[in-house]
Amino acid sequence: MSIISPAYATICNSALKDCTSSTNPKLYIGNVIQGIFSLFFIVAVVYFIWHFVFAGYHFIGSEGDPKKLETAKNELISVAMGLIAIFSVFAVLKLIGIVTGIQGLSSLKIAWPTL
Repeated sequence: MSIISPAYATICNSALKDCTSSTNPKLYIGNVIQGIFSLFFIVAVVYFIWHFVFAGYHFIGSEGDPKKLETAKNELISVAMGLIAIFSVFAVLKLIGIVTGIQGLSSLKIAWPTL
């Protein structure tokens, strides 16, 4: 018979949209990784849209000037490369999770924000 019984805590985080018992830290870490990636992905997509719109604005404003047109093309290429990089990070993290068996990475998914 034990005199001291273990105390269990419940970790609640509104960004993770659930409460996870501290007796399952792997599930909690998986939720934290998912939350961080979702936030990172949302910021990256907003950044992409912002720069895509301004690249289009610079295309329109170039008025045929080859130097300005080249600058606008380079900006658009940079924006596309950035978006490809974001999806590549997702794919690499998912692959690492599958190969190593890390539950938080193998179950990683792109979560779109909802109201």
